[in-house]
Amino acid sequence: MNKEHTPLCDLCLDVVTNECTEEERLAFERHLPSCPACQAEMKELRETWEALSADMKWMSPPEDLKEQVLNAAFAADLPEPGPVQEQAPVPMFHIAGSEQARRRAVRRSRFMTAAAAVMLVLFLASASWNYKMYSEQAAAPMPVEKALNVSASQIKMAVPLHAQSAEYSQAYGFACIVDNGNSKQFVVYVYGAPETAASQAYQVWLIKDGVRTSAGTFRVQTEGNNTRLGVLSMPMKSANLQFDAIGITLEPDDKGSQPRGVKMFSSI
Repeated sequence: MNKEHTPLCDLCLDVVTNECTEEERLAFERHLPSCPACQAEMKELRETWEALSADMKWMSPPEDLKEQVLNAAFAADLPEPGPVQEQAPVPMFHIAGSEQARRRAVRRSRFMTAAAAVMLVLFLASASWNYKMYSEQAAAPMPVEKALNVSASQIKMAVPLHAQSAEYSQAYGFACIVDNGNSKQFVVYVYGAPETAASQAYQVWLIKDGVRTSAGTFRVQTEGNNTRLGVLSMPMKSANLQFDAIGITLEPDDKGSQPRGVKMFSSI
């Protein structure tokens, strides 16, 4: 078995990246079974190439970013120019062989460096993308049934409430009727609204034919993960609530019969 390094051993990278000629590929395939060194190198190169290709299909970073990284990786492999030194003449076949081997070694080094660089960029892009998705999901309105810890079948009506304050435009809420089979409750839930201080209270108004009727008050406090929540839960005596719209105001106290404070949420 031939274990010595031969010019065919320098074709490993070209075969993996399909940059060799058909003649070189066939010659290398005949050589490969008898060369353990080439077998080991081919295994390593293929694993790197396949992993890189798979990840690039899954997520590709911006072209300009990828180009900058690759250019930097390639530039790192280029030797610094130095003074030209005269060398003794050597046979032409030796120059050609050593130059070819040197070029292939440089290309192999560039390939491995570039692969590692691109894998790093892809990982960072993936982490950034996943964090963005997580942030968007965390900021999205929570489903009614999850917020109230009830099944969807128990929710008979749900009305979204929109923030009216530009300062708290990310706040949201909803009003719903929860029926557990034995009783009904009118529930109002707000998320991200400013905390109440001292005697302040949020007051819910049911509006019918232009007339406002108080449906109750609640306060907003900061829960875990710095989440500001407020919940109003009132038992219902009638089968249905009659209203055209719902409004919520931030009042100086919980004793008012008509709105006095700032309008914070509205169903319209």
